[in-house]
Amino acid sequence: MSDHTAWLIDGKSALKRQVRIEVIGRTFLLYEPQWRSETFFFGDLVYRGKEGESHVFGLEDGIKERPKWKLGIKGDIPPELSGLLPRAKAPLLSNIGMLIIAFLCLAIVYFAAA
Repeated sequence: MSDHTAWLIDGKSALKRQVRIEVIGRTFLLYEPQWRSETFFFGDLVYRGKEGESHVFGLEDGIKERPKWKLGIKGDIPPELSGLLPRAKAPLLSNIGMLIIAFLCLAIVYFAAA
């Protein structure tokens, strides 16, 4: 993979760093100059949505959720990773759906008070 298509926010330093992804079977390592991450399993990744042009994945290892850890891949996901990464899921409720629910709740409260 190209060095400039993936980025990482590890949750400790809160800095967005350009990384290179090295795939080893069902695991991967992240590299940048003079630094290498621990080994992560593709099965521990969850899709968090899109941020700008990037698909963002979070890490949940079953023992302790790491909500600030983010791995982003700019643009389209490369073919060598598409079969290993979790599928992008559409949100359960869209913004319009949330607006309808808000109006229904408002109507219920209004008519219940009357």
